[in-house]
Amino acid sequence: MFVLTNAWTTVWRHKWRSLAIMVVAALVMFGGVFATAVHTAQHRAHTTAYRTHQVTAVIRPTVKERIRQSNADSSVTKQYLSLDDYTSYLMGLQQAGIQPQYSMSVSMPMRQTGAAKAIAGKADRDAQSTGGEYTLYGLYDSHSEDVNIPGKFRVTQGKGLDYKSKKGKSALVSEAFARKNNLKPGSKFSVANPNDAAKTYAFTVRGVYAYTDPAPKGMGGDARLAKNNRANAIYVGPYAFADNKLNDDSAIGWAVARFDVGFRFNSPDEYQMFTQLISSRKLAKGYRMSTPDLDRYVASLKPLDRFDARMRRMSIGLYAMCGALALALVALSLCGRRDEIAMDMVIGVVRGRIGWQFALETLMPSLPGLLVGGVASAFASKPLGAALVGGNAARVGSACFKPMWYCLGFVALLATMAFMRAIVARIDPVFDVRQGGLGGSDTDASESKTDADRDAGTDTTDGTETSEEAEA
Repeated sequence: MFVLTNAWTTVWRHKWRSLAIMVVAALVMFGGVFATAVHTAQHRAHTTAYRTHQVTAVIRPTVKERIRQSNADSSVTKQYLSLDDYTSYLMGLQQAGIQPQYSMSVSMPMRQTGAAKAIAGKADRDAQSTGGEYTLYGLYDSHSEDVNIPGKFRVTQGKGLDYKSKKGKSALVSEAFARKNNLKPGSKFSVANPNDAAKTYAFTVRGVYAYTDPAPKGMGGDARLAKNNRANAIYVGPYAFADNKLNDDSAIGWAVARFDVGFRFNSPDEYQMFTQLISSRKLAKGYRMSTPDLDRYVASLKPLDRFDARMRRMSIGLYAMCGALALALVALSLCGRRDEIAMDMVIGVVRGRIGWQFALETLMPSLPGLLVGGVASAFASKPLGAALVGGNAARVGSACFKPMWYCLGFVALLATMAFMRAIVARIDPVFDVRQGGLGGSDTDASESKTDADRDAGTDTTDGTETSEEAEA
């Protein structure tokens, strides 16, 4: 009880120094745990999460080929991949023991008609040559939105597509197109057949969308033809082409439907098997295979990678700075306490108990600081990580116990140093000074004796002089 009371009294007497130790301990614990949580999230995202990430593989024209196919020559429709081509790839996967799901979209250009006008391109030509100013996309299901050719989008007004309805009269239009033509959910507009302007198709705006992906080259503001600008894309459900009799196998020119099939795999490993299959069969000239959703996932990890690298550098600096501050504060608390140690020993306190008192003075502010920092990091790491690294949550896991143990070990080292301060303290000179002050030293005795002799000689002289005076 003596040790605990003295330690608490010292801690309370030096409030600001104790508070500084507590803050340093909380800061190093929070920073160390959070940095480890971020690194764990980054490692998991590139390993476990990556290996279990679902992949959709698509076979599409290269940028050069796509631009060539988007010109004003309808003969390029002969180079479209047919459903038979995709079926052959699917059968090859099934023979390899892989049963992928698939998403699909079908598209063709459409002419503008009536009051609704498309957003112009940089080098537009007449609809007779290009097939029209719009591109009509029929999406098979919600997964088709994730691998959509112009890019992934979200609905900002109205409702999304109804993939279960067999009526093909509802459509989604872009914000730019709706703004230009004063359209909103419930508005009606019409488009015309790419080969015959007399054939029109009426649609009702079900919703207005905005893209969340960057525009592919030649499909944004740099589009030469209006139909290539993705702001002129009109999205309809899976039954719209059949309902409007646009899936005619005997169609020619721009009325030929263009299919885009995405094969969905359960992991990147299955996707690698698909790439091997495609390599063995060779792709059509001008086509390449890609994974839009996997590419999007890898791109989404770049902020996490940069933040993790930054946090690792900052954590090293944090450990060094907080360690130096804690060491300096503890050293400051132990300076000038030799007299205190001597006085405690005079009244019978052994060195061990004094050492425990000094150790407790270190532990009392630092351990609560570590506790506060650990609890704060446990609750704040996930939302803080999500806010700082693009939605990638940094959860506190088992790996975060390592910096906790590091912090506890350093505090234990500081407490040991404080304990050893009392054990190795040199207090003999203190006792010598105290003895000299109480009983007098040899030097003091000599000086006193000399003074006494001097005083005696003076008395003798005085006595002699008195005798002589008396004789006279």
